[in-house]
Amino acid sequence: MRASLSISIAGLVLAGAVSAARAQDADVLQQPDPATILEIAKGFGSARIEKDDNGDPMIAGRIEGVKYVIYFYGCEDHENCRSLQFSTGYTDPLTADQANAWNARYRWVKAYSGGGSNFKMDVSFAGGITKANLEEQFSNWNAMAGNIKDFVNGK
Repeated sequence: MRASLSISIAGLVLAGAVSAARAQDADVLQQPDPATILEIAKGFGSARIEKDDNGDPMIAGRIEGVKYVIYFYGCEDHENCRSLQFSTGYTDPLTADQANAWNARYRWVKAYSGGGSNFKMDVSFAGGITKANLEEQFSNWNAMAGNIKDFVNGK
């Protein structure tokens, strides 16, 4: 009887924890909603919603004087996208050695050589992402904007 009571109590505690976790799920975004992304982007600088060449949503903005775009990927009929990519580019291409030097130094934003200096940061929504975590991704991009500008300017 005592073992049954302990198991029942443990079950109730676990059920309460699951209910609390589900209550917090309301803050979990299962996909990148363009309006939500735009709202967060505006908290870090200027931003507006546009469409990319495929007709998918795209956000164009400026953080710390650096122009950037956010591409939406894995979209179905230009909606219900699955991931984002922050991107900024410059007309002067990076060499492979310059891109490798950047990538060896910085963790979150990756540099790519060729056709303009391209810096990118991917954000997956697989399994959901909290709004607070998404805001942290913007914070990371914001923190790196000055580093990108300095790197491109040879500082």
